[in-house]
Parts: sequence; structure tokens; C-alpha cells
Amino acid sequence: MPAICTFTLNGASLSTLQCPGIGAFAAFSGMPRDRNNPAAVSHVDSGPLPSGRYYVIDRQAGGRMGWLYDFAREYGYGTNRSQWFALYRDDGKVDDETIINGVRRGAFRLHPIGPRGRSEGCITLTSIEAFNKLASSLRAQGATIPVPGSSMKAYAIIEVRK
Repeated sequence: MPAICTFTLNGASLSTLQCPGIGAFAAFSGMPRDRNNPAAVSHVDSGPLPSGRYYVIDRQAGGRMGWLYDFAREYGYGTNRSQWFALYRDDGKVDDETIINGVRRGAFRLHPIGPRGRSEGCITLTSIEAFNKLASSLRAQGATIPVPGSSMKAYAIIEVRK
């Protein structure tokens, strides 16, 4: 059965990514001053991701030098980006960005915390072990959820709520 998860923008420093049948994971979205704050969703590179439905898909590594950037970031930031997931918002077009309050936001990801503790709007799990458990479970069940308007399949859906 496909995973349908929820994440609430509760205004606190931590929230919980609830994935029935898989687990509940401590997580946050946004930089410290805007963390999990639903009023800050239009703050570029600082606010949490906007509320809505997100498809959890494989993160694309692109460009001629994408592999090199990922390699450098893994050793510079301490987290393996090839294991991250992309979060595509169900906003009528299938892409890596959305418009919220007239502001373009994008590149939302589901990933574990790195040494710098950054989240520029991603859903960031506070434990690498918890992320590995979630990622293993999602990948074991496979990407089976059709993403409307594309040939992509998602591993899960995350409903982000205010």
C-alpha cells in the first residue's frame, strides 16, 4: 500500500512527519527564524515549504557537472544527496517549483539533517538513522503512485498542513 504521510507546519522548532505503517519522524522545514511557521512560506531560502500535497520522487541530479557537485557537497556538507527525495507540489504542473503568494519557491527535498542543520524549505529529518529507515521503506515498496500530467511515479504522498 502506498505511503500517505502528513507533516504539520506548527510554528514550533520541531514537527513530526507521520507515515502510517512506516513510522513517525522528528522533522522541520525552514531556517531557524522561520522554522515550521506557516506565515513564512513565501520567504525564499528561509521559510518552510507551503502547505499542500507533495509527491515524493527520486531526486534528479542534472547537468554536466551534477555528479561532481553532489560529490563535493557530500563531503562538504556531510550528507549523501543521491539518497534524498524530491518533493513536487501538486499545483497543476509537474515541476520543481511552485508559486506561493506571488513568490517563486522550489527545490523542496526530503532529506536528513546535515552538519549545518540547514533547511531552506525542505522537510529535514533530525536523524540520519530515521531518514535511512524511511528511505529504505519507501524504496522497498517502490514508486507506484502515478504523478498526474507526467510519466513519473511517486514513492509516497506527503500532505503538508497548517
